[in-house]
Amino acid sequence: MLTTCKGKGEKMSELIIALIVIILAAYLIKKKYDIKLVMFGSGILLMLSALLMNKVILPSESSSEVPFFDIFKVMGNLFTKQLSGASFTLLLLFGYTAYMKAIRADEKTVSVLSAPLKHIKIKALLIPIFYLIGNFLCIIIPSSSSLSVMLMATAFPILTSAGVSPLAVGAVIATSATIAPTPLGADNLLASEALGLPVTDYVFNYHAKISIPIILMMAIVHFIWQKRQDHLERSEITSTLPKLKEVTDQLPMFYAILPMLPLLLMLIFYFVSDVNLGISEVIFFSLMVSILCEVIRMRSFQKGTAEIQAFFNGMGVGLTTVVAQVVAALTFVEGLKILGVIDLMGEVINHLNAAGLMLTLAFCLLALFVGLLSGSGLAIFYAFVELMPSFAESVGISAISLAIPMQFVSHLVKSISPVSPTVIIISSMMNVSPVRLIKRTIVPVLVGMVLSIVLTYVIL
Repeated sequence: MLTTCKGKGEKMSELIIALIVIILAAYLIKKKYDIKLVMFGSGILLMLSALLMNKVILPSESSSEVPFFDIFKVMGNLFTKQLSGASFTLLLLFGYTAYMKAIRADEKTVSVLSAPLKHIKIKALLIPIFYLIGNFLCIIIPSSSSLSVMLMATAFPILTSAGVSPLAVGAVIATSATIAPTPLGADNLLASEALGLPVTDYVFNYHAKISIPIILMMAIVHFIWQKRQDHLERSEITSTLPKLKEVTDQLPMFYAILPMLPLLLMLIFYFVSDVNLGISEVIFFSLMVSILCEVIRMRSFQKGTAEIQAFFNGMGVGLTTVVAQVVAALTFVEGLKILGVIDLMGEVINHLNAAGLMLTLAFCLLALFVGLLSGSGLAIFYAFVELMPSFAESVGISAISLAIPMQFVSHLVKSISPVSPTVIIISSMMNVSPVRLIKRTIVPVLVGMVLSIVLTYVIL
């Protein structure tokens, strides 16, 4: 009896400590503290609490023999594990994207794919067609901020000169770089590794089955919603919204293919069953081809290789942004694990009715809440995707069915958060408040979020 009471008391203490740390973390995120710092700090606090409760931080065979320093050894182990797995591939992708930006090949791609918009005579069709083009570009250029800037510089003036309202164009751009099925996306790389699948299998066999119908439906919703809002706000839309200068680029036409080259190679070799080609090899090969193109264009080896440092700078950006964020999120989760909260959550889930659906909704709401506060729900997705196989097994559903809705909500929330870099960039370039832009994005985004849950349960 005493043991049972002690066990219940200990579990209650664990839960109270976790809730206090989570509330503190939410407060700090709301106050615009760096989310990486908040996650690292929260994880350390949880592990310190576990240490004070005489819990083991690391097993004896991997311990530093000083329990306090084991907390920091956990963080070091997480960095080591990430940099030897999917996160290294992620660094290469960041590097390649940065190199494409340095040689302006990404601008060429956006310019070439946006050009057909000039020839569409039916104005009403421009919005859904542009949304689909934006999502295709997201497959090649996964960075939502970079893609937003390029589309504002290229497609924005084309569409506004054709008579489409600036706010409608801005809303479409804000929702473009979200859930496109790309094997080059950081979230897809990390999710596939956590779920034990090759990234191409995860993206083409599961992700795409859900994301493509959602993208098509959101294109239709954009068409209806933007038309309605244009009618309601027609007196507010004035010429003070600037038309940005179209990018002029003298690069050869084939440069438009270079940002797409890794994706094209991945697609080609995906259908060749006896070839086991990874993203790292594809990125290195694409980089060599791109450098060769620059050398030929410049007619000088020295000038043609002048921008190669951008590749390594890009890797550094990937480390300081996404990889650091992933490790920070995992540190937080390790703190919850060591404290015993994850085991407690598992016990509670096992006793719930419709536990799979309840768990899916809980993860989605968590991503929505954190995303609205911080501008992106991906940090919390990175934290919990590692746990999804064990949670899914305990409630009898597929881990993929648990991961995809949360992943999609984590992305889509970027388009309705007033502190999202994408929303801030687009609204500032248009000289409007973020709230006005969010009024244009909120309905398509909410439709996308609901469909991500419904379609996952219907299709997968």
